[in-house]
Amino acid sequence: MQRLTFIVAGAPAQRTGGYLYDAHIVAQLRHGGWQVEVIGLAGRFPDADEVARDALRATLSSLADDSLVVIDGLALGGMPETVAPHAQRLRLIALVHHPLADECGLETDRVKRFERQETAALQSMRGVITTSRFTARRVAGMGIDTARIAAVEPGVAPQPLAAADHTPPRLLCVATLTPRKGHNLLVEALACVADLDWQCDFVGNASRDPDHADRVSALIRTHGLANRIHVHGECPEAGLHAAYAAADLFVLPSYYEGYGMVISEALAAGLPVLTTTGGALAETLPPGTGLAVPPGDSEALAQALRRLLANPAERLALRDGARAARVRLADWTQAGATFATALERLSGLPPACPSSLHPDTLFDADWLALRRAADHAARDPRLNALAADWLARRDHRPLRILDLGTGSGSNPQYLAPCLPGPQRWTLLDHDSTLLVRAVETCRSLNDRDGHALTVEPLVAALQNLDASLLAGFDLVTASALLDLVDERWLQRLAEACREAGCALLIALSVDGNWRIEALDNTDSARQADATEDAFVRAAFNAHQRRDKGAGRALGPDAAPRLAALLRAQGFSVQLAPSPWQLAAATPAQVALARALLDGWREAATEQRPEAHARIADWHRHRLSELAHGRLRIEVGHLDLLALPPSRGAG
Repeated sequence: MQRLTFIVAGAPAQRTGGYLYDAHIVAQLRHGGWQVEVIGLAGRFPDADEVARDALRATLSSLADDSLVVIDGLALGGMPETVAPHAQRLRLIALVHHPLADECGLETDRVKRFERQETAALQSMRGVITTSRFTARRVAGMGIDTARIAAVEPGVAPQPLAAADHTPPRLLCVATLTPRKGHNLLVEALACVADLDWQCDFVGNASRDPDHADRVSALIRTHGLANRIHVHGECPEAGLHAAYAAADLFVLPSYYEGYGMVISEALAAGLPVLTTTGGALAETLPPGTGLAVPPGDSEALAQALRRLLANPAERLALRDGARAARVRLADWTQAGATFATALERLSGLPPACPSSLHPDTLFDADWLALRRAADHAARDPRLNALAADWLARRDHRPLRILDLGTGSGSNPQYLAPCLPGPQRWTLLDHDSTLLVRAVETCRSLNDRDGHALTVEPLVAALQNLDASLLAGFDLVTASALLDLVDERWLQRLAEACREAGCALLIALSVDGNWRIEALDNTDSARQADATEDAFVRAAFNAHQRRDKGAGRALGPDAAPRLAALLRAQGFSVQLAPSPWQLAAATPAQVALARALLDGWREAATEQRPEAHARIADWHRHRLSELAHGRLRIEVGHLDLLALPPSRGAG
């Protein structure tokens, strides 16, 4: 008998599309002889809180080695660091209805965070099952091997056939009241056709985003449509079937769907459909069964409504098309069998490498470009000169240089022209996309003596540092890396450098000190600001010490600790400050300053969620000062140079 643990976010019995998909699949697997345990996790999702992390950690820890586990994407995407330790011993499969970052109405920083986190989480999985071919392509675009992806589209339950010929016509929208579903657009469009005769029912959970639900209700009242648009909330299955049977036109105005199960449910009732082309909806609606308009376009939606409401013959023709398509819909028995086959194939794959893409080691190319000028301006030239002098005395050429965690190649771009040549660089990173760009850029560089660089890429994870990586190199370099690792990693690095006899030049390790100064503030205002800065800084530094995939990170303590470990290995070590100096009066630095403030807020809020209001107030205040050109920011870093003892020393 096949055994499966199926993990979802919150109560499994919720009646949204994603939860209903999960419930139908579980029922079919059980019918096919599988033993399935469904576990609903406590806590907040997808912005996972500590309750959610603890719940997932406890659940995974309780499972025996080699257990087969499906984790719904809503429960998985925000907690890659929680699943990564179990990726090698459990057969983990992700179920993705749609990527978290595709939800509408998200702030830019949340979109980027969800992208980083979910990409890292999916990289930990043996495989990913999606609910549509569209979402499968989206997941492949996140760097997941297509061989590890399977699409299992929903089935449909039998529905009573709707007459769909009432006067006045009754419209039905079945969707959770969240911004992505577009209820506000539908209200605006219905207001444009208020001269026609119709009634409309909204069926769906209003508790997921109560503020948005309140805004939709207020919009209905504003347009004077309270006696024509009826908001019913969530319905049990029998009530939902009755709603489909009583309708004449199904409307789903979503901005985006990972599949759109309700479209198939409407077709199963023989209802014509008016929807959008958002996401997978462009592929979900069969030809001749309805109309699809661009997402987010209330005017186009209103025109389509007028066309179908004012022309009953066209609406009835689409109804007949829906009735014809009804018999071609797959049922849940077929979906369950396809899901079981996908599970068996994907779970038999070798484990993925979860440690290679922890969310805090994924860096957006825009962020790397944004910080490049500040990085280069901050670096200590004296340490660079000492490294160049040491390399110039090496008795072989070309000089071999290894750049760890190269990202977009900013470190070799800065260093190569400062060092003697010829130089042969190996750029190492776990992000192959960034690595390709870095190699292309660095191949156009020259060393200090005018030689073109030889550059080669190396795709590898750094979390488990292999000493053999350093063999044969003269110099090992890195930038903004040390704060991500733990003491054991630093010890391995120090020992590997001693064994290889190479020098080490590590730049821009955060030291935990940053200072914000508002020009022209009074002393009392400065003191109040300093108190709030200190609170946020403490939360941020605590967040820096979390596990980043290589043990509990040392964060701001990393550079001094590495210096001590290297000295114990006989190295001559120097530390030098390399602070960023940012001024709001300098346009080129404003974007970086804003990104810093956003990042500090995000990390501090994640560390201290109970203080989110206080941190948000601090963030708004500092952004306002930045916008008015009154802010200076200093961010402390340390550069480290370690020169090895001679081979005869020690």
